[in-house]
Amino acid sequence: MMRVAIIGNSHVGAYLQAQAAIEAAFPTVELSFFALPRHSFSSCSLDDDGVLSAQERPAGGLPDRIDLSKMDHILMVGQGFGREGLDSLVQDFDVLGLAPQGHARSVSLPLVSEYTNFRVERYCRKLARFLHEDPRCVVAPRPFPTLDMPRWAREQGGWLDHPDAERLTAIWLDAVIWHMSRLKYGLMPQPASLVAAPGRSPAAYARAAALPEGQTPTAADFTHMNADYGFEHFSAYAQHWLGLAPQSRNTSPSKEHHNGLGPQ
Repeated sequence: MMRVAIIGNSHVGAYLQAQAAIEAAFPTVELSFFALPRHSFSSCSLDDDGVLSAQERPAGGLPDRIDLSKMDHILMVGQGFGREGLDSLVQDFDVLGLAPQGHARSVSLPLVSEYTNFRVERYCRKLARFLHEDPRCVVAPRPFPTLDMPRWAREQGGWLDHPDAERLTAIWLDAVIWHMSRLKYGLMPQPASLVAAPGRSPAAYARAAALPEGQTPTAADFTHMNADYGFEHFSAYAQHWLGLAPQSRNTSPSKEHHNGLGPQ
């Protein structure tokens, strides 16, 4: 069996929900999980024996440690790569050379690029220390918000609501690719099949699209993904990084999960 650990923050939930579907489609893969909501690098530690431990016990009955020394591969998901910094900058300033947004203050586009580069570089330095540049690890940025995010939830969108989101997204992604290329980790940018528009995920993959009937979505349900996303994202990871193709499937991982067939 090929042992794969999926670690990270609350975005691990999409893969947990899809676990049964993933292991059925990839019968040579055995999954393990380690998730901390609102995960930061300071909230857990990796000892010399390869055991990753939470500083505080996770909620929801999740394990508070995982022995990574026993894993063949590690997929670290849901990482922000300094997106919050660019969010704040674009929300507070107009960017000269891009579509004006009516802010009282403005900054130049080169300054935005330099600031983004600084934030991403600092994030990658922390990431390098976190898992000691373990070459088994592939890092995936957190999903983009979904295309159908309602106006009342737009504060979660950050720069992705800007008319020039495509250009701003390219500045951020170029910085991520450059700085990650200097680490021993792999980088898995969002697969094209899971991008509906620049900086946006398809609506069908949102947690909001898979909520039980009658449950009102929150803003987080448009930034967190469902089991279908977890399955599709892992499939892309497995094909590129593990050399594995999924066996055919006829049902949706989200439907399996909500019908009681997937992990609860």
